[in-house]
Amino acid sequence: MRLQGLALAAFLLASLLLRPAMADENLGPLDPKLIPGVVLSAGRADSTHNGDGVGSGFFLDANYTRTFLNVGTDYQQYGDVRVLNGFAGVGFSRIIQLQTGYGNDGVVARLRSDFNLYAIMSFFNGRQTNRYNRTLGERFTFTISTDKYASQPRLDNLHLGFGLLF
Repeated sequence: MRLQGLALAAFLLASLLLRPAMADENLGPLDPKLIPGVVLSAGRADSTHNGDGVGSGFFLDANYTRTFLNVGTDYQQYGDVRVLNGFAGVGFSRIIQLQTGYGNDGVVARLRSDFNLYAIMSFFNGRQTNRYNRTLGERFTFTISTDKYASQPRLDNLHLGFGLLF
């Protein structure tokens, strides 16, 4: 529950900081000049609990980010155990994201990062990129995330995978 409180506090802080930008006819985090993106990823999911965890499996994930705000969904399968979650949160583009969500096994908190070297360099040097003209190499992304379940600690896991940025 402490992690969910932190996610809520970060969301409120981000919305307060962005309020002056929105008042100046700038759309803040919804400004199309900022770098939005959708990452579709897949990879390995491993339980963080020895002995009583669900073991190893795979995940499929879709995540949308726009500067400070992000939403996503994921599907995980560990043998006969299937998990489907939806997330919303705050963060710093795709570099670091703090998300909270709900799924078929209750409330879940997530810390996530999508490393796309091309997008990170574009963000820091301020160069605009046309997302429709990127090559496959510019879209390649490494995804890492950790999930913590409030009511099902045996499902706590770590994701490592690869994806494409759109």
